[in-house]
Amino acid sequence: MKKIIINNEYVALVIKKISTSERIEFFTEPDDLFQIAAFSMNKSQNIQPHLHLDQSRSIKGTSEVLFVQKGELLVNFYKNRIKNSIEKTVTLKKGDLIYIKCGIHGFEIGKDCEFIEIKQGPYIDGQDKIKLY
Repeated sequence: MKKIIINNEYVALVIKKISTSERIEFFTEPDDLFQIAAFSMNKSQNIQPHLHLDQSRSIKGTSEVLFVQKGELLVNFYKNRIKNSIEKTVTLKKGDLIYIKCGIHGFEIGKDCEFIEIKQGPYIDGQDKIKLY
């Protein structure tokens, strides 16, 4: 597990080959906008039926989670909006996950790639993000 820091801000969490030997292991903090956990359970174990109660939550910005299923995905992090200069690059391969909390980021395909993206909705086209460079 590796935290990505840009401009003294915690912008992302990289989890290589996400898995656990524990029954459940959380990788994120309780106050993060996404709660990411891995499970390792035996056939005889269950998760008790449950429902999630309505909660009022205030969300600022949009976080996203990417999970690489195949190939190679490069995640580039930038220092500012003005200069097209990569501050840090993370290479993700099959089984890797990244939780992008905030910050300026972009993607390159290193090798033919399949990945899943999960982010908060609703998505408002034309108002949800600014494309730079």
